[in-house]
Amino acid sequence: MKKAPLLLGALLPLALTGCGSREEGTRLHLELAHRSVRAAQVEGMVRHFTNDRGDRITLTQAYVTLGSVEIIPCPEPATLRWLRALSPVGTAHAHTESSPRRLGTPYVSGLERPDGEPLPLGLLRPPPGLYCHAHLVFAPADADAEGLPEDGSMEGRTLVLEGTVVPVGEEAPRPFRLESAGVANAQLPLEQLSLSKEHLESEQRITLHYDGWLDGTSPLAADAATQVLRNVASSTSIEPSL
Repeated sequence: MKKAPLLLGALLPLALTGCGSREEGTRLHLELAHRSVRAAQVEGMVRHFTNDRGDRITLTQAYVTLGSVEIIPCPEPATLRWLRALSPVGTAHAHTESSPRRLGTPYVSGLERPDGEPLPLGLLRPPPGLYCHAHLVFAPADADAEGLPEDGSMEGRTLVLEGTVVPVGEEAPRPFRLESAGVANAQLPLEQLSLSKEHLESEQRITLHYDGWLDGTSPLAADAATQVLRNVASSTSIEPSL
């Protein structure tokens, strides 16, 4: 009957040490890029492609604001969660952990960069552990956002798209402009991202697949901007940077 308390006494200090520990030098580099999944023609910042409806799209201007990126730890074993719950510093640990795991600087990404060219977003210094998901928030850019166009067109906006569309069955291009100040979330799987003494550094690249932004809708539709913002979130991916 005395073995269980002795075991708990041995495990509890280890669990509490883990709660407050942070490996010095742990680094996660985040990058942002854009590219197409389907065939697309690139001419400077102009992109020509066909959406899933068969509409021929030409984007002459496209900006999207990525408001924040947070990496989410993998679920802990039930025993470890129970031991952490006994810790008097558990709440403080959860609070201090949010900053090292979350990049809160908004970035405005446009199509001026060539497809696949990475934009450095920033550096996270998360505690060691396994991370299974990344939570992305697309939200309006403020005056301090990185990458704001000089004309001020993106301040207070989450996306701005301009271009022309040739609807399926038609021949003449029709101009469009879409704006949104809405918010969209994306929960993306990570490939068991592990940071530890043996693996202190990693890189993850977020990719915006612009040829999927106008899928399932026409840019001439009244609610097109709302659907496009959903598509921006759902067509984004994240993977280790090569």
